[in-house]
Amino acid sequence: MKKNQRSLCLAAIFAMLALLTGCSSTQLESPSSAYAASSTDEVKNSAQIYMFRGGFNGVFSTGITDMASELRQRGVPAQDLSWASSTSALDKIKKAASSNANVRPVVLAGHSLGATSVVGMARALTREGIEVDLVIVFDPLGSTRVPKGVRKLINFKASGSKENPGTFRPGPGFTGDIVNVDIRNLPDLEKSSHWNIVNQKELQRRVIQEIETTYQRYQ
Repeated sequence: MKKNQRSLCLAAIFAMLALLTGCSSTQLESPSSAYAASSTDEVKNSAQIYMFRGGFNGVFSTGITDMASELRQRGVPAQDLSWASSTSALDKIKKAASSNANVRPVVLAGHSLGATSVVGMARALTREGIEVDLVIVFDPLGSTRVPKGVRKLINFKASGSKENPGTFRPGPGFTGDIVNVDIRNLPDLEKSSHWNIVNQKELQRRVIQEIETTYQRYQ
């Protein structure tokens, strides 16, 4: 199958997933959703850290929940949610920002459909003048220009060409950092794929360190 045909097939699969799972966000919440509800309602907590699972009810994104749990154990208020909850999460960040001028850091991470969601969230937040400190995408379904107001974007790819680890590029006025990397070229991560990327322990270690460092910068 040619590259364009494979891309069209993958896009069609995930479009169907969006239709099948988009109406059941409440069923997709992790056990940590109770934690999420209590923390996001407290606008005094300036940190807004959201991590989103992908389609198939998150069955291939359990590593997102694992990373969020580890971060919470380290005192970092990370929240793991279904990609279908991104709209409500976006509203909560906006609410927190309207009540507290020092909402920092804002960190968004997502796998697959969750990656698509956080890119859209970052674009919506920066349009309203809310800076996004860190965006991490795990094997997104596509790439785009990164908007002004995002300080750093890391794109971890695990499908497609190893010679082209994504094409996230600076948008107009962008002055932050963009890191595109195919994790299959990294030690201990050679066997990574779209389906297991967020369950790789070495990648989880790197991501947890990145988010924790960003969080501690504002404490």
